[in-house]
Amino acid sequence: MAHVATAVEDTRQEYLQGYTDFSHFIASDYSLSIYRKFAVLGARNLLYLQGELQLLELQLAELDNEDKKTISLSQDPDQASETEKAARSWEDMKRLAEEGVEEKAHKLELIYKIRKVMKEYGW
Repeated sequence: MAHVATAVEDTRQEYLQGYTDFSHFIASDYSLSIYRKFAVLGARNLLYLQGELQLLELQLAELDNEDKKTISLSQDPDQASETEKAARSWEDMKRLAEEGVEEKAHKLELIYKIRKVMKEYGW
């Protein structure tokens, strides 16, 4: 026959007072989990992120327009060809940026910044 414990063990643990014990108390019952949403701050932050993204979008459009001008007006066919390749291929744009082509390095840096802000925005 299995051994039956006759006394109930006290398994309660004392936690450090403050955030530690209060968080354990809140987690002990779902109905105690009431948190502030910070809705106004969240909305304000989204507006700031949108404003930042709009500026980045304009800057990227300006760089795209410069590339279009280079392709159509350049006296150097190699430069026009490289610019066109970079507009169609991530690898070519990255290669040119790494080779020190300032315009492509600037564009790549801008794209990475856009990625970062888009991630913060939750896209």
